[in-house]
Amino acid sequence: MTQQTPNTLPTLLHAINAALGRGDSTSALGLCDERLALVPDDAEAQRYRGQIYARQGDFEAARSAARLATELTPNDPRAWSDLGRVWALSNDWPAAVHCFRQSVGLDADYADGWHNLGAALKQMDERERALSCLQRALTIEHTRADTYLAMGGLLIEDGQLDEALWCFDRAAAHAPDSTRARNRLAQELSDCGQVVQATELFRSSLNGNPSDVDAWFGLGHAMEDLGRADLASLCYLNVLKWQRGHGLALGHYLSLVKDDTSETASWVTHAIQAVAHHETPEEAKALIGYGLAKYYDRRGQYADAAHVGLAANAARRRKAGVLDRRALQRRVDGIRQTYTTDFFSERRRLGIGTDQPVFIVGLPRSGTTLIEQILSAHPRMHGAGELPDLARLVVQSMGGRKQAPWQAASFLEDEMASRLLAHEYLRALRRNAPSDSVRISDKQPLNYFHLAFAALLFPNARVIHCRRDVRDNAFSIWMENFNADQHYATDFDDLAFFISQERRILAHWQAVLPLPILNVQYEDVVADLEGQARRLTDFLGAPWSDECLKFHQNNRAVQTPSRWQVRQPIYTKSVGRWKTYAPYLPDLEQAFACLEHSR
Repeated sequence: MTQQTPNTLPTLLHAINAALGRGDSTSALGLCDERLALVPDDAEAQRYRGQIYARQGDFEAARSAARLATELTPNDPRAWSDLGRVWALSNDWPAAVHCFRQSVGLDADYADGWHNLGAALKQMDERERALSCLQRALTIEHTRADTYLAMGGLLIEDGQLDEALWCFDRAAAHAPDSTRARNRLAQELSDCGQVVQATELFRSSLNGNPSDVDAWFGLGHAMEDLGRADLASLCYLNVLKWQRGHGLALGHYLSLVKDDTSETASWVTHAIQAVAHHETPEEAKALIGYGLAKYYDRRGQYADAAHVGLAANAARRRKAGVLDRRALQRRVDGIRQTYTTDFFSERRRLGIGTDQPVFIVGLPRSGTTLIEQILSAHPRMHGAGELPDLARLVVQSMGGRKQAPWQAASFLEDEMASRLLAHEYLRALRRNAPSDSVRISDKQPLNYFHLAFAALLFPNARVIHCRRDVRDNAFSIWMENFNADQHYATDFDDLAFFISQERRILAHWQAVLPLPILNVQYEDVVADLEGQARRLTDFLGAPWSDECLKFHQNNRAVQTPSRWQVRQPIYTKSVGRWKTYAPYLPDLEQAFACLEHSR
C-alpha cells in the first residue's frame, strides 16, 4: 500500500505502510480507526481501511469502507480506483472495471487508474482494450515498471515475444532494484531458449537479494536446461532454505540429487511426510510425489517409486480432473471427417513454399527430444524446441469464432491470410536459429492435432512421427510432472484411450495429409543409431554428417523432461522399462491389453 496522497495524510500513510511492512495488518487497521475517531468523515482513512480489510480477506468490510470513501469524496479518482481494487481482489472483474472507468473519467491523466483498468480488462479477456489502457498509463507516466510488466504479459499471450521482451527490459531498466522485473525478463528469455542470458539476470537478482526465491528457482531450472544437475540441486536447496514448503523446488531437488547425505535423507523424510499428510494441498502432494518417485526409481527402489507415483497421480487427478474421453473422441472424429484428400487438393494455393520447417510429433516421452537432438547436432540443422506458436496461430486465425480450434484449418481460405500466418510462424521458428539452417524442427509433440493447419501454411514441410512401445510410453508419461491440464497423464486407462486416439489421428494423416511423414520407432533408434540417423537425414534431404552420432555432446539448452537422457550416449535401459514395474502396477498391463500391437 504505497500510493501517494499529496496534501492529505502522509504521516498516517507512512505509519500504515510501516505496520504492513512488519506484517501487522491489525495495527495498520487500528491506525485508521484512531484517525476516524478524531475525524469521522476522513475519506483517506476509509480508503486505507478498505485496502487493509481486502488484504485480510474480509471483502464485505473492505467494500463497505471503500464505498464510503467514494461517497465522501465522489470526485476523487483515487477513491474510485481503490474501490475497484477491492472488487478486483474479490475477483469481481466487471465491478472493478466500472470503478476504474469512473476513476479515469474523473481524471484522464490518472496513470494508476489506467493501469488498473488495463489489468482488469485483461482478466476479462478484453486484450485489445487492456493493451490500450496500459499504453495510456505509460503515455502519462513512462517509467511505470509494473505497467511494462503487465503489458509484457499481454504480449506474451498474443505471441508477440520480441515486443514482450522489450517491455520486460524496460521494466527492469526503470526499476533496477526490483528483482520482480528482472526475474520476469529472465524467465521469458529462458523460455524462448536464451538460457545463458537468463542465468546472468537471475544471478544479478541474487547479488542484490540472496533470499530471492524466484531467482533461485529460475536459476535452478536454467541449470537443468544446460545440463548442470549439480548446480541445479544447489539452487533448489537455496529455495528450500528460504521457503521450506516450496513443493516444486523439493520435487525438482529429489528428482536430481544423487548423494545420499544426511541432508538428502532429511528432505526425503520431509517429502514422505508431506505426501502422506492429509492437510498438504493436493498440488503440493503431486509436485513432491513426482520428484520422490524419481528419487526411488534412481536407487532401484521400484516398489516405493510405484507407491509414491500412485499417490502423486491421484493427488493431481483430484486437483486437475479427469480426461474427457467423449470430448477427445469427438475431436478426433471431427478431424478425420473434415480433413480429407479433397480438402487439401482444393487449397493447394495457400501458404508459402519453404521446406525449412520440420514438425516432430507424437506422444510425449516417445523420443521426440532424442530425434531433435540428433538432428540439431547436424551443422545445417537447428532444433527450436517445443514451440507454442502453431497452436497459438490456430486460435488467432479463428478470429473469435466459437468453434473448436481443430476446425481452424477449415476456415482458412484466404491466400494472403495464410501467408501472413506462415511468415509469423517462421519468425518464431527462426528466432534463435543460425541463418544458414536448411531445416529447423519444432518438436511440440501434440502438434499432431494441428497438422492440417500446418499443411496449409507450409505445403512443402516434413513431418517426423515418433513412436514407442505403448507401455513404456505410458509409464514414462505417468511418472512425469506434466502440466495439470494434461488430464490423460494420471491414469493408465486414460493413457490407453489417449494413445488409441493418437493412433487414429496419425493413421488418418498418413492416408490424406499432403506432407511426407516418416515414422520413427524409439526402439529402432537405440538399437541402430547410425542407420536411423541416416534414414532421418535422407528423409530431410540433407547430406550425412557424423556429428549426428555425437548428439549427446551437443551443448544446446534442452527444455524438456528428457534433458538428461539426451546428454548421454545412446542406451537401451529404457526399453522394456515397464516390465520392472509390472508387479507393483498391475493396472498398467491390463490397460493396454486391448491394444493389438505394443509398437
